[in-house]
Amino acid sequence: MPANLLLWSCIAYLLGSVSFAVLISRLRHLPDPRRLGSGNPGASNMLRLGNRSLALATLIGDLGKGLLAVWLARHAELSLAYQGWVGLAAVCGHVLPIFHRLQGGKGVATAAGVMLILAWPAALLAALVWLLAFYWQRMASLASLLASLSLLPWLAWQAPQLLIPVALMVSLILLRHRVNIGRLINGQETRFKP
Repeated sequence: MPANLLLWSCIAYLLGSVSFAVLISRLRHLPDPRRLGSGNPGASNMLRLGNRSLALATLIGDLGKGLLAVWLARHAELSLAYQGWVGLAAVCGHVLPIFHRLQGGKGVATAAGVMLILAWPAALLAALVWLLAFYWQRMASLASLLASLSLLPWLAWQAPQLLIPVALMVSLILLRHRVNIGRLINGQETRFKP
C-alpha cells in the first residue's frame, strides 16, 4: 500500500470518527442519541427524537466529513481508485468511530458525501432512489438500502475502478442495517409519520 494512500486513509478514518449526532447533542445538553430512539447516532434518529434542525445539522455534518475526506485525497492527487479507498475509510470511521468507543452510525450520509466527490451522477441517482423509496414506504432504512444498492450497476458501467471499494462500502452499510433488514422481512420496520 503506498504511503500516501495509508496517510489519507488514516485522516479519512479520523474525520469519519467525528459523530455529529453525539457532538450536537452534547453541545445542546441533550441525551446521547445512542441511548434513545433507534440508538443510531445519525440524522434519521435525530429526526425521530423530534428535532428537525438538529437532524439537518447532523446530516450536513456526516455528509460533509465524507465529502471532505475524498476532496482532500483528490487534491493530494491520489488516483480515482485510491480516492475510493479513502472514502471507504471515512465510512469505516463513521461506523466504528475511535472517538466514541466504536459506537457509530450506519454510514449512509457519510457515504453520500463520499460519492458526491467520487461520482456525483451516481450520488444523484442514489438520492433520487432514496427519495422515491421513502415517499413510497416512509421507511428510512429501506430507502437507504435501495439507494446504496443502486450505486453498484452505475459504477460497474461508468467507473469500474471504484467498484471494489464502493461495493465494500455498500456491504458495510448492509451489515449495519441487518436488524432493519430482519424487521423489513417480518413487516415490522418503523415508518415515519407524514
